[in-house]
Amino acid sequence: MQNADIARTLNRLANLLDIEGANAFRVRAYRSAAQAIESHPHALQEMVARDEPLTELSGIGRDLAEKITELINTGHLSVLEEAEKRLPPGLLQLMRVSQLGPRRVRQLFEELGIDSLEALKKAAREGRINTLEGFGKKTEAGILKEAERLDEAPPRTRLDEAHQAAADLIAWLERAEGAQRLSAAGSLRRGRETVGDLDILVSSDDGPVIMAHLMDYPEIAETVSHGKTKSTLHLHSGLQVDVRVVDDESFGAALYYFTGSQAHNIAARKMATDRGLKINEYGVYKGEQQLAGRTEEEVLAQIDLPWIPPRTT
Repeated sequence: MQNADIARTLNRLANLLDIEGANAFRVRAYRSAAQAIESHPHALQEMVARDEPLTELSGIGRDLAEKITELINTGHLSVLEEAEKRLPPGLLQLMRVSQLGPRRVRQLFEELGIDSLEALKKAAREGRINTLEGFGKKTEAGILKEAERLDEAPPRTRLDEAHQAAADLIAWLERAEGAQRLSAAGSLRRGRETVGDLDILVSSDDGPVIMAHLMDYPEIAETVSHGKTKSTLHLHSGLQVDVRVVDDESFGAALYYFTGSQAHNIAARKMATDRGLKINEYGVYKGEQQLAGRTEEEVLAQIDLPWIPPRTT
């Protein structure tokens, strides 16, 4: 469990308690601890493993240290799970709307029964929100506009957090029998500021063995799909991960294909077609003959492009 995961959990707890109207000092303590943990240069998980006292960190007392240790050792936080049982799960979605803090979320829930983004949009469209104290028609319109945008936009993860998640998963997969080359691809490898999901590539002659090893990864919260050469997972952090296994002779082509944006890949395929070639995630082909695929450099050479290292390597 990374520091970012711990901080995210404490912030979730603070938000739920704030919505409930819990003691402000207690809520502030969780938020302050989350901020300190996220910026701490050393992994708290390693500190716990070495029996180093967490109370030496700024803003973390004995009670909070015990809760963090519980979270690291078990992957669960009982006080958070109790809070989640007391409140509808959709209330935290409402706090994604910038105009809505914990107190306004509580007001919407208690006075209008709003407990999800869908219920929020419905109430705004019906003009019921502007009837509440502290809300006007302009605020209601702004809430509706943002709620509709959030409902359509998938959640994204900060680049540094995605890097850590990818590094941890790759380190796990490197231990699988038959794993050869491994790399992250997609928007993470392109160095986007935020990442929608992770793409991890593994070259191996035995996809089922790699996939079986993947399924034992302790950070998996949900398995969306599981196959012999591709699996889609959700981690405890909420990040979606696609893991693909390819033959080593196609690893470079797959890495190039799954790193490039859609527009880039379309342009590359056209350049290949203009040269009488076909390019895909398995390699560059002339008819049935594979001309390149093992490395990105040889793939690009076939369409007369230089290889430029991605900014994250």
